[in-house]
Amino acid sequence: MNAISVLTEPTYFHGDINYLRTIRQAVTVPLLRKDFIIDDYMIDEAKVAGANLILLIVAILDDHQLRDYIHKAAALGLAVLVEAHDPHEIQRALQAGADIIGVNNRDLRDFTVDLHRSVALRPLVPRNIIFVSESGIRGPQDVDQLRTAGVDAILVGETLMRSPNKAATINALRGGEHDDN
Repeated sequence: MNAISVLTEPTYFHGDINYLRTIRQAVTVPLLRKDFIIDDYMIDEAKVAGANLILLIVAILDDHQLRDYIHKAAALGLAVLVEAHDPHEIQRALQAGADIIGVNNRDLRDFTVDLHRSVALRPLVPRNIIFVSESGIRGPQDVDQLRTAGVDAILVGETLMRSPNKAATINALRGGEHDDN
């Protein structure tokens, strides 16, 4: 499946909830609201603006919030990508009921990127949970490495944003993969 990640966080990433509304009017593919969800109102807002998925970051939520936000999103028909950075956060995501877990390859303390983070953490997530590798995916060789490690999906942002030819970059990242969806 393909989806579009839409930045809606205004302060640090210059996003806007209106981007989600505008993109929803132009496309039918699923949309991810990429933001720091810290209030359940933001989940309602995502639904109304046209999102199909939301991002929940384990590091900024307590266990109660994480569980409640996953349940609220499900009740609204939204999927949830739960982002983790280490084994402890993966356990918290699993205990909260996540069925899609993303591992951010970017260390948010120093912003270094290491794809090995996804490779190392993949075995901690059961195969029935969708595993997404986020950040630092630059080319087909990265996609191949992650596919070999058992990663189910990738989230690519910076590589696409910096690309002068986004369609060619997407095709290169897909590496000849055939999509039946």
